[in-house]
Amino acid sequence: MIWLLLYPFAWLGLFGISGMLWYLPAGLRLGTLWLLPRRLWPAMAAIEITTLVILGRTLGYSSLTGWLLGAIIPWCIYAVVLRGIGRHGRGTPAYRALPRLLVVGFVAAVFNSLLLTAIDLNDDGSLAAGLPPTLVSFALGDFAGSVLVVPIMLALTDQFGPERRPWPLLLAYGVALASPAVVLGLALLPSIEAPIYPLALALLPLFLVAYRYGWRPAMVSYGLLCLALTTARLPNVEQLQPGQLPLLMAMVGCAVLLVGVSTETLRTRRREMDEIVQALRTRSAELARAANRMAAMQEQERRRIGVELHDQIGQDMTAIATRLRIVELTASNPTVLEGLSSISSLVTSAHGHLREVINELHPAVLDRFGLTRAIAEGPFAELLRDRGVLYTSRVQGRVDHLPDNIASALYRICQEAVTNGARHGCGGRMHIRLVLAPSENAAELTMEIEDQAGAIIIDPNRPGRGLLNIRDRADAIGADYRFDPDGGMPRHRVHLWVAMPVA
Repeated sequence: MIWLLLYPFAWLGLFGISGMLWYLPAGLRLGTLWLLPRRLWPAMAAIEITTLVILGRTLGYSSLTGWLLGAIIPWCIYAVVLRGIGRHGRGTPAYRALPRLLVVGFVAAVFNSLLLTAIDLNDDGSLAAGLPPTLVSFALGDFAGSVLVVPIMLALTDQFGPERRPWPLLLAYGVALASPAVVLGLALLPSIEAPIYPLALALLPLFLVAYRYGWRPAMVSYGLLCLALTTARLPNVEQLQPGQLPLLMAMVGCAVLLVGVSTETLRTRRREMDEIVQALRTRSAELARAANRMAAMQEQERRRIGVELHDQIGQDMTAIATRLRIVELTASNPTVLEGLSSISSLVTSAHGHLREVINELHPAVLDRFGLTRAIAEGPFAELLRDRGVLYTSRVQGRVDHLPDNIASALYRICQEAVTNGARHGCGGRMHIRLVLAPSENAAELTMEIEDQAGAIIIDPNRPGRGLLNIRDRADAIGADYRFDPDGGMPRHRVHLWVAMPVA
């Protein structure tokens, strides 16, 4: 409502400074239609028509009917075009609305020029400048006014809203004054061979402002440039044909505005992408910490179950085997002795299976001797050698000082890879290389597992539980894992940076 009260004064002020380059009330009309809710459009139309009627009487126009039609029809044209193709929405960000508003302003200016030319022809019976120049003059004036006023209105609206920016930024910290300063400075020269040179020199900082600071400072600089062109008298500017300067400035305004809008759009999207990337990094870190906690809890539970099996069931089976041997010593019946021997063999076999299960749950060699000996002489090394596979390993660096979660994850990755190799074939040879290279801030850890199985076929939809377990454990410690199905040199590769304790 406050803006509606100020609207007629703004209209009269812009009408007073309109010139050959622009018809500023057209831009004021389009910007107001965009910013106001549709329910207030009738009130705006009444205020504008009343203002124009009063202005016509004040200026002493004899044909008030033509003046009234010239007040009503343009407003209707702009309202209809904006309603039809403008997709009016006050909540739309300015950088998204401006390209469409340029299209609306151009279409409305073309239709408005046709109707205003018809009204002018009906009033006077003839046109002072001819039909084509009159059409072009009306269209360029309205369009140039829209190009200048609408962006400035949206920029000022943002300044009083949540998108407020520092006021010095609207002047690009003084760079926006470069274009009008060039024009005013060259206007002092006595003679210039071609009037296009000052404009060309003035446009360079204009586009620089649009590229560097966005559309808001660029349009402020563009407006100051137009004011400089209307107030300063450039040498030989009369050599330009009628309509050339308005057309040039309208096209320059569109280009500068689109460059500024594109720049702000790219920066906004980059900022949004940075926020998304940061959120994904935070989420990834949270998932990695959760995976580490789950892995640690899983290892603790495995250790507890292994201890329970070793201390209870293992001791019970040892007691059973001892009693069987005692009974065997006292028994004399051959049939009974044969049955006791069979039962003793079953107990021995079950005891061996129990030890294998305990080692699978939590390798005691990892706690007792460290990761280096666990890889060189652990249970999976024995498994491969029992299968006739040539197994070798090489460990470099202080790997026994790795954190428990990383050491457990690396051991489990080796265990999964060895188990898969023993089950599906590894070409008769497997080699594990583990290198921990210290650096200034963190240690670089690289583990490679090689085999001679050659190319293997892996279903991408069903990669296998072993590979999934390896990937999950690598992700839990934040490692980069690579699997090569085409060649086994290496077949598995794990790489990560580790913060090592001081030696």
